[in-house]
Amino acid sequence: MNEKITTVAFHTYTRALMIKALLEAEGIDCFLSGENIVQPAVGAGVRIRVKESDVPKAIGVIERISREWGESKEKAIKRMFSARRILVPVDFSDYSLNACRYAIGIAERFKAEVKLFHAHFKPILDVPAYEGSHMYQLNYDKYFEELEIMARRKLIQLRDELQKEIDEKHLSHVTLSYGTASGFAEDAIIEYSHRYKPGLVVIGTHGVGQKTEGIFGSVALKLIDDLDIPLLAVPSTAPYTDLDHIRHLIYATDFDESDVMAIHKLLFFMRLHHMELHCVHISVGKQKPWDPVKMESLRSTFEDDFPGQKVNCAIIVSDNVLTGLEAYMRNHDVGIVAFTTHKRNLFTQFFTPSITRQALRRFNKPVFIFQTH
Repeated sequence: MNEKITTVAFHTYTRALMIKALLEAEGIDCFLSGENIVQPAVGAGVRIRVKESDVPKAIGVIERISREWGESKEKAIKRMFSARRILVPVDFSDYSLNACRYAIGIAERFKAEVKLFHAHFKPILDVPAYEGSHMYQLNYDKYFEELEIMARRKLIQLRDELQKEIDEKHLSHVTLSYGTASGFAEDAIIEYSHRYKPGLVVIGTHGVGQKTEGIFGSVALKLIDDLDIPLLAVPSTAPYTDLDHIRHLIYATDFDESDVMAIHKLLFFMRLHHMELHCVHISVGKQKPWDPVKMESLRSTFEDDFPGQKVNCAIIVSDNVLTGLEAYMRNHDVGIVAFTTHKRNLFTQFFTPSITRQALRRFNKPVFIFQTH
């Protein structure tokens, strides 16, 4: 006699898939119903079903998942700006200054501190012993000491220049400070962020088609896989005016489980800037039958977690992800683009550049990057 199958939970499509995988990892046979229905209206109605004998154990696992999910979601949202710290690596270039102004605009809304950070390179040399080598070492130490003094002087000058702008604009909620360290830029930024614990890193990049200059022209690309803090990469081709002028923000989704966490952070950011979110999926070649179901699942999540928040959800068919996003951005006056990117190994970094990396090189809009591991 076949054992009766019982419904133990009712969730969105992506959440149901995650719970199914975790239940099966616990040795519980799990079945989903409703996940193959294409009509968007039932996208949030996926039933999680198990054998009747497994119901008590399954409910215990699901309750544990709910507690852990709630705690991690709350922790992730608080982390974004609860510390009220924004780290801005600078190399004194024009696009670095532009990034500082974006950071200050965000800090004003969140009553945050902006920390200007500069890394000056100081190699470690092992000078072999020979006659006069001590004089060489003294000259070497003096040279790099002068570089460090010069960098600190320029950093203070930048701080004073930005403080003057803050005072002139009466931005009373912004606190400005600075810090320095020695070493390679990307390594120093990561190490410093571990100590400073910012909620956001804002970094300038050279614009599309422009010659790479300065230290941080390509550092943003290197930080994508190593920084576990949200990153806002600002190209020089997106000069800062006022965040109030940016009315539309696009989040590019591939229907990943990490989308929910990233979108929570985005909506938290946007609510203080009165932006409208566009959640867009690019179907390469043709629309897949399950795409509407997955999109409706995300829409349902928005309605549950952020009632009253307007979110435009769209599925675009295009031959190329970036081309499809660019077309949507032009048609909807999008001012900021957001991606979630996964940590990649050296092989995939070298042979298959991520969409996020390609977007940094191609888009002339600020790009929000949320790293998942």
